[in-house]
Amino acid sequence: MNRPMKHKMKRRQFISRLALLPFGFSAVNVFSDSFDDFVKSQQAGVERVKNDFQAYQERYLDAFEQHKRELEHDWQTVELSNQEIWVEYSRNLTKKTVVDYVHNEIRISYKASDDIDSQSVLAPTGFKKDLTALLQRTEYQAITNDPINRLSNNLSASQLEQSFQTNQRLVLSEFNAFYENANSATTALSKVAVISTAETRKGPIITVTIPLPTQLPIKRAEKYYASALKAADKWNVDPALVLAIAHTESHFNPLARSHIPAFGLMQIVPASAGKDASKLMTGKSRILTSTELFDADFNLEIGSAYLNLLQTRYLKGISDPISRQYCAIAAYNTGTGNVAKAFIGHASMQRAFGVINQLSSVRVYEILKNDLPYEETRNYLVKVLGHLETYQAIL
Repeated sequence: MNRPMKHKMKRRQFISRLALLPFGFSAVNVFSDSFDDFVKSQQAGVERVKNDFQAYQERYLDAFEQHKRELEHDWQTVELSNQEIWVEYSRNLTKKTVVDYVHNEIRISYKASDDIDSQSVLAPTGFKKDLTALLQRTEYQAITNDPINRLSNNLSASQLEQSFQTNQRLVLSEFNAFYENANSATTALSKVAVISTAETRKGPIITVTIPLPTQLPIKRAEKYYASALKAADKWNVDPALVLAIAHTESHFNPLARSHIPAFGLMQIVPASAGKDASKLMTGKSRILTSTELFDADFNLEIGSAYLNLLQTRYLKGISDPISRQYCAIAAYNTGTGNVAKAFIGHASMQRAFGVINQLSSVRVYEILKNDLPYEETRNYLVKVLGHLETYQAIL
């Protein structure tokens, strides 16, 4: 819907309310003053949310760069959490732990020193102790340990604790499906661990690489089935689609983030999906913080609510439900404007509806796969649909 039409609708809504006012009111004065105030308040709300996000984005990028600069003093290869890996550094920056969700392995690296060598790393108080601690890490602990999250959210420790006071879920709780406890898991995984040493400009690095069971990614997804089903049912979307998007966006890394920034399982962008979905859920647009979006249950609900918006509001002009789903998947990644460009060359979704509705769903898929403006989104569509088949069969 274009802006002039929205303005007319608001004016009509206001006039209908005006008819209910007592006869003693001056309609002309009420209309000229109150309607202008009404429009200004709507515009002010949009500006407030926009400014809130810009301020948050600046804090996030500043915190990101500050942390990266600190790490570059000690590490030649700086790794930071993204959609594929979750990374933690020790407070003194002598240890780096990477959980690699794509390669299905854990890497624990140590800066070699007089106190740390290959023998000490292999000792019971070495990497085995660190691995056990990692497997016992809660989501709350991981978030409070993250300097970028602390600096960008401007939250105190007590505020963070309040946000996660009922959430003591382990980040790597899927290991419980394989091993009796963290100690048992450490014993089993230490048997397949491989140790290596590399010389760098910042000094020698000792790395312990631990390959993980091949079944672990499936177990990782399973721990979110109940939350995905609940969120999908609430917002009337396909739970298999929710899981397929979460798999594609984050590999079920609950602490995933990207440079945009986007956060969590379904990689929610606070200024777009987060803003729109929060308004649908609460009636008020606001900027969601990374702390909120790292909560897996909340993230899945926000993502489900946004999928509902895409399918029932932004893309409701597409008559074929399969074609609408294809477009919703692409729009989740790149926005409706770029979906429209694939069909008509410019960003008007309203005009694209007529073209899309003349095509079969097979042809709609072919056009999206070949003509979406960005290769990332073209690949994204294929990946999501592949995962969708998997989760439809499972569920």
